Amino acid sequence: MNGTTTVTLAGVGGQGILLGAAVLAETAAGAGLEVKASEVKGMAQRGGSVLSTVRFGEHVWSPVGSHADVVIATELLEGIRGLDLLGARGTMVCASTTRITPGSVLRREEDYPDDLAGAAALRGVRLVAVDAEGIALQAGTLRAVNVALLGAASTVLPFSEAEWRRGLETAVPARILEVNLRAFELGRAAVASQEVES
Repeated sequence: MNGTTTVTLAGVGGQGILLGAAVLAETAAGAGLEVKASEVKGMAQRGGSVLSTVRFGEHVWSPVGSHADVVIATELLEGIRGLDLLGARGTMVCASTTRITPGSVLRREEDYPDDLAGAAALRGVRLVAVDAEGIALQAGTLRAVNVALLGAASTVLPFSEAEWRRGLETAVPARILEVNLRAFELGRAAVASQEVES
């Protein structure tokens, strides 16, 4: 990736979107890049959508760009919505296979649009879908879904493993650092195993 890179993290309240964005921002800053971030919390306390955007590069003039290069989504529906954020040069959606059914679907007002793979293929976007909840539980806590997805997305972002580790150590409280480091490594390994199988 050249110039400014824009990464949008999307999910629902309580899934650690803001902490994930902080880890990414610290990782980019530790790599010597200029970083700007913004967030839209919405109805986060009630399980509503949460978006956080992190932009990094040699010079970053604004925290918000017109499009994202990479979308990291903690839930399938947010991954589908995230496709609209990708511009022509958008490279990837990294999404959890988790489904959180919104009220409109529960009330049978609309169907759950769960064909993320088809929607990504139509746009020529690389999709990395991982069982982030399973990875987080394997690491030791369901609350590490956000960091498991960062591990998966790290396979396309321009930072070394040492830079990611420094970012995690800076942004994550010491009492939960080890479980998050495990989740990160397991998320990264999940993508590597997908690439070997395909």
